[in-house]
Amino acid sequence: MYITTLLLFVIAPAALAAFLLWRAYQLATGKRVELTRQWIVRPPEGIEGCARLFAWRDLLFAASLLLALGLLLSLPHYAAAWIPLMALGGFVHQGFTGYALARLRKKPPR
Repeated sequence: MYITTLLLFVIAPAALAAFLLWRAYQLATGKRVELTRQWIVRPPEGIEGCARLFAWRDLLFAASLLLALGLLLSLPHYAAAWIPLMALGGFVHQGFTGYALARLRKKPPR
């Protein structure tokens, strides 16, 4: 039981935050802009131009995960408040993705 709790509330968010920080770095430096197509069903043309926006998206989500994890470890009595913070980071992440896709769909074709 304790191992499951540790995996679910500590290790999984820390691993996801590390992955998102790596991906944000790759997108921001322009080394791997094809990562913008990752996990998007039928990505529109020109989505690689949103690599910086996606880098900010990943950076903010990783920061919210690390903030929630730090607060959870330092103030465990308030876990009921910190766990929704992780979920809120997910909504912000999806909002950035939706904004980028809507912006690309509005662009007139060249």
